[in-house]
Amino acid sequence: MTERFRVGLSRRAGRPGFRHYASTMSSLTGLSMSKALIGPLAALLFVAGCSSTPSTSKVEQQLEQTSPVRQTVASTALAQVGDAYAPNMAGPNQYDDAGLAYYAYRQNGRNLPRALRDQLDAGQPISLAEAQPGDLVFLRLDAPEGSRLSVGVYVADNLAVITLPGASEAGGGVRRVSLADDYWRGRFVGVSRILSTP
Repeated sequence: MTERFRVGLSRRAGRPGFRHYASTMSSLTGLSMSKALIGPLAALLFVAGCSSTPSTSKVEQQLEQTSPVRQTVASTALAQVGDAYAPNMAGPNQYDDAGLAYYAYRQNGRNLPRALRDQLDAGQPISLAEAQPGDLVFLRLDAPEGSRLSVGVYVADNLAVITLPGASEAGGGVRRVSLADDYWRGRFVGVSRILSTP
């Protein structure tokens, strides 16, 4: 983890959860990157994250092996791939990162807090090896001003759907990323389980 971003475990309502520190919260309260920096950053993230994403047929096969609720939450997130990034938006065609997760849950009648900091504490931390479709994946995005936390929806086979800042022509927007890639593995923070295990 960087000096500006640390995540640990805490006790919340008698169960373990993620805990974020003041330095993390200050980086989450607003995205203050200038537009000139967002485009190149998003393009770099897009190129780095697309090198080994699993095939559509393999993802579909894995989704068929999970519960209907998990399948629909993950499929809803996948259906938004290619949509635009927009701060403080939760669909239907524009999303910020927490907005995408919120939308995928809400469209399927599931409760999830809207704010990223609340999503961080909403579930049970689990390992990436235990992740199932519909779990939340937390990643650290780097920028010239420092790191910031981002959230996405785990889909299948180390695949997540996340929203990257920036214009779509520069690589921003809703994207599939492979958590098996070195780039994203180095930015992995944790997984949180919101939905019950089938």
